Amino acid sequence: MKLVATIFCTLFIYMGCISQEISTAEKEQILLQITNLKTAHLNSDAVLADKIYHDNLILTSQSGKKYSKKEALANIKNAFESYENSDISFLNIDTNVILTNYSNKRKFKGLDEGEYRLTVVWKKQETNWVIISMQSSKIKKKNKR
Repeated sequence: MKLVATIFCTLFIYMGCISQEISTAEKEQILLQITNLKTAHLNSDAVLADKIYHDNLILTSQSGKKYSKKEALANIKNAFESYENSDISFLNIDTNVILTNYSNKRKFKGLDEGEYRLTVVWKKQETNWVIISMQSSKIKKKNKR
């Protein structure tokens, strides 16, 4: 009987996960917002970034420093020379909350290029997806021998 209960619980949890799949439309909307964020960074466009960041944004940099929306928007003005995203994964957390994780290569003007892993929590607000939390971790380069 315990085995039957375990199997039933496992199936119930599995079915719950399946029902939380992310639709193609949701993925496309978030991918568009990721592209918009790239555009905002490359063009130092705080107005565009303001539309992407939630009012209560928590942004954590690779150094561990926490930024508010106001600080994040001020930092947008530090222009990038390059900014490329890849390896984007999606995870449905809850209704209208999706987590993305992706690799980001970027170069600030006057600094060396770096590669980062971004974990971003998106929340659907009315008809638009906005970032409520973002954390960036620098990816260390492997030494070639």
